[in-house]
Amino acid sequence: MGNYKLSNGEAGNRQTINIMSLVARKRSSHPLIRQMALQVLHDKAIESQNHISEAIALGEFVQAKVVYRRDIDNIEQLQDPLKIAQDINARGVAVGDCDDMATFLAALLLSIGAQPKFRAVRYDSNTGHYNHIYVVVYDTNWGTQENRVVLDTILKRNKIGTEVPHINGEEFDI
Repeated sequence: MGNYKLSNGEAGNRQTINIMSLVARKRSSHPLIRQMALQVLHDKAIESQNHISEAIALGEFVQAKVVYRRDIDNIEQLQDPLKIAQDINARGVAVGDCDDMATFLAALLLSIGAQPKFRAVRYDSNTGHYNHIYVVVYDTNWGTQENRVVLDTILKRNKIGTEVPHINGEEFDI
């Protein structure tokens, strides 16, 4: 996806999130990304205008199909969501860390008209940077109030919707 010179600490996190947002938006219009999202919703038999269930289904798909692996130590690597989709089509599974999963899931959600946000959180107060990133969606089903759906896909042992306690966090529009 290109080489970028990033700042250290939170400034570097913000630069990474900006790149993730640009990539997610760009890839959301790729036919493979939209087709994959629509196929997941079809396979899960998600009813029309059930936006909360759409978000959960796509989160569960990423949780099941992308295996968490860390980046090289002290090197931020961002995978193209299209590459992740191609790997899933070719091998049934892809590999990535939290920012890769979040960017891929954001592209899938954007491709079906959702407006996801990235949520960056800290688990350790002694760091000047965020430790983790995932996707949240604020949406409604027909005739219901808005709901906040947490889509943290690296937590294979936890159900989609689980938010691990953290010291603080911030949400970023995509």
